[in-house]
Amino acid sequence: MYVVAVIVSAVAGFALALDSFGGLVTHFGFGLMAVCWFGTTCNAYRHIRRGDTVAHRAWMLRSYALTLAAVTLRLYLPLSQVAGIEFSAAYPAISWLCWVPNILVVEWFVLTRTPRQALIN
Repeated sequence: MYVVAVIVSAVAGFALALDSFGGLVTHFGFGLMAVCWFGTTCNAYRHIRRGDTVAHRAWMLRSYALTLAAVTLRLYLPLSQVAGIEFSAAYPAISWLCWVPNILVVEWFVLTRTPRQALIN
């Protein structure tokens, strides 16, 4: 169910990114997030089908980090307003900030917690 939901949502998200508010920066921010979300989830599925649970876990963590971008976005939007930043200035930055820090934290977690041999495979 999760894989199907992400695939449908990533395709829809990419389509919406092409017409998002904020111009080219926002289009690329949300569009790349949709592509990465699709890719991480498909990689997780591919690895579990092969029986590689270590790689599956790493790719699912990445996918979850991108799924949580929706939550992060909804935290940053009101915080930017409270900080007095105009929506038109904040939104392009938030289109990247809602997911890039999430994926970087997860990537650090995966690289420091996964056995080195599993990362090579």
